[in-house]
Amino acid sequence: MAAYGGTGSLTGQSYGDLSANDAFTIQKKMLPIAKRLLTFAKFAQKETKPQKGGLEIRHRRYERFPIVDTPIAEGVTPDFTSLEHTTIMHTLKQYGTYVNTTDIMLAASHDPVVRVITERQAQQAGETIDFLAYKVFRAGTQAAYAGGTSRATVDQTIGQQGLTTAQSKAPVGADGLIQRAIRKLEQQDAKKLRNKLRASVGIATEPIRESFIGICHPDLRQDLEAISTFIPVEKYSDTSDAIEGEIGSIKGVRFITTTQATAFADAGATLASGDAQHAVSTSGTQGSSGNADVYPVIILAQDFGGCATLGGMDSLRSKVVTPKPGPGDPLGQRGTIAWDTMYSCVILQDLWMYRIECTATNL
Repeated sequence: MAAYGGTGSLTGQSYGDLSANDAFTIQKKMLPIAKRLLTFAKFAQKETKPQKGGLEIRHRRYERFPIVDTPIAEGVTPDFTSLEHTTIMHTLKQYGTYVNTTDIMLAASHDPVVRVITERQAQQAGETIDFLAYKVFRAGTQAAYAGGTSRATVDQTIGQQGLTTAQSKAPVGADGLIQRAIRKLEQQDAKKLRNKLRASVGIATEPIRESFIGICHPDLRQDLEAISTFIPVEKYSDTSDAIEGEIGSIKGVRFITTTQATAFADAGATLASGDAQHAVSTSGTQGSSGNADVYPVIILAQDFGGCATLGGMDSLRSKVVTPKPGPGDPLGQRGTIAWDTMYSCVILQDLWMYRIECTATNL
């Protein structure tokens, strides 16, 4: 998210009945609230599409040159190396909503209605953008399934891993699935993340201790904490380095929880009555039958994905229309308070992200 970039013309009409100055005052309060709620986009590449340039965003990924392990023969020109690239495209889309107000509400309410609504809308915008990013990034192709070979067979927590593809439930190390993810990312020369989006107005990043980042739902907190190699954030040598929402780390993967990382409801294996795993299920409770909810744990490396906004327009814009007489409202009884944004996300490199699908223990 970014504040208004200063390009193009702007009038108070862009914000309904707000002047540009009043709009900026609201946005300066909304943007930090919304940014604090971003999790996935916080670690992605940032792009800003200039105005008058369409809505299509293009990322170009240049492939690595191969290792040259053949000596050059005397007097013989060696084969040349070609510069190869992949172009990845996505399109900005508009999102937003509004709240109806009335002249009586604004005039008689004991509370500062506009401020209350814009604060709630800032939270709504942040959660919306984070969920949009989550829906894109949870679709990566590299995945492991706790206790199974597909989402429909998942029946174990992240702290367990089947010995074989059969129904054996004997664990192979409490952090087996996480170790598998780390190995897979390192095999692909994935780089650890070194910066994140700063939670302030404007597009800016700040450095973090390099690591892979794991993002999951808070329901998995207890299962992660039960893993023997888990280090809680309170025991970090420098707790000021903690990221918003971070709960701890395992083998160099820093875990962040967010309620936007929702589970696939009832998408896992059927839970028999009295199943020892007692997995969370939306159609059953502990000890009853039903299908397990499947929780994705998305582990990210540097340059795994990208997010974009439209330059020259605020990435989060507030619009207020005060109640005033007009067609269809001769007494001026109705108004609105709204927000909108232009936003899009895309996976840039599937090999630099990994998804673990597991259950959560039913407490």
